[in-house]
Amino acid sequence: MIQVAVENDFADWRDAARELIQSRVAPDEILWLPTGHAGLFDTKEFSSDPKMSFRVPPEFLKIAEAAACYDGAERWPLLYRVLYRIVFENRRLLQIESDPDVRSIRLMEKAVGRDVHKFHAFVRFRKIDCGGKEVYIAWHEPQHFTVERATPFFARRFGSMNFSILTPKGCAHWDREHLTFSPAATRDLAPAGDETEEFWLLYYRSIFNPFRLKVNAMKKELPVRHWRTLPEAVLIPELIRSSYETD
Repeated sequence: MIQVAVENDFADWRDAARELIQSRVAPDEILWLPTGHAGLFDTKEFSSDPKMSFRVPPEFLKIAEAAACYDGAERWPLLYRVLYRIVFENRRLLQIESDPDVRSIRLMEKAVGRDVHKFHAFVRFRKIDCGGKEVYIAWHEPQHFTVERATPFFARRFGSMNFSILTPKGCAHWDREHLTFSPAATRDLAPAGDETEEFWLLYYRSIFNPFRLKVNAMKKELPVRHWRTLPEAVLIPELIRSSYETD
């Protein structure tokens, strides 16, 4: 087996996959290792043919960039298997919706897309004073590695703010000019509240309509696992109880 260790990003996997494809290495000859393990191609000699050129459909690159953010060990072997099959077996593979590999990679893409949507919806900033400068800090817990895909939205929407979004899967920082990224953080680095939180809770309570409450639908759109990161979530159990009392 050829042992391949790649960093946790699409670009590093793409570089490794290109060399493997140019060497015509079959998917079942590769052992993809988690980030931090030793060595790239260190257990078998093989020769790469840099003159070998190949092209893949743009749709594959789009899907692969999303699926690369999926938090699961199976993403790298699946991506390479689909790539290998496109290059050497069927360039139109992605059009075969019933194919198990195609279905799996599309499900990964959809899961990452949902995670980006939740990222945009559930980030809550809290203001702190940092040497006389206002900085807004948010803590979020994404399910997948979506920090770099999701945070340009906040730079566009809150371009005039200095902010950081801290997560256990990486962090993003905006200084009103540049968006940069750093390693994972822990929740204790984020503020527990700020001076505007009381007003936000008052507003959230005021817009709650007990007559339109559907708990199962709410939990589908606002999964319980996100409640611990949202300031308004402390009100949800009370508001649910009050809605039943109203009924």
